[in-house]
This record gives sequence, C-alpha cells and structure tokens, in this order.
Amino acid sequence: MSEDVRKPKSKAQKQVRKYLAYIGSIGGSTSRRELTKSHARQMVTIREMKRAALRQGKPWPPCDAKTLRLLKLK
Repeated sequence: MSEDVRKPKSKAQKQVRKYLAYIGSIGGSTSRRELTKSHARQMVTIREMKRAALRQGKPWPPCDAKTLRLLKLK
C-alpha cells in the first residue's frame, strides 16, 4: 500500500517556490494593456475578414496593397 508521505522541503526549494510565485504575480499585472473601443472594433473587423477569406479559399494575409493598407498589417 502506498501512503502519501511527503518529505519536508529544503530551504532552497522553499525559496525557489516563493520566487516563482513572485514572478507569476508580477507577470499578470505588468502584461495588462488597455484596449480602446475603436481598437477592439478594428481587431474584430480584421478577424471577420480573415474568417471570410479563409472560407472562400483566399490567401491570408491578402496580397493586394489596398487591403494591406486598410488592415495595417505591415
């Protein structure tokens, strides 16, 4: 029968665990960004254009210059 016997953690393991928890907490807060309504709408428009193009079998990103300027993908 196997019992759940846990070894006490060493001081180094505790420090590493604490450091990784610290890094994780910072990463979530610093990587946040503000998204304006207009930018969100642009993202949705581009996503819908991509879906429509892929359904029709067209290449994505589009090859024509006019659409590329509109999407600002360069």
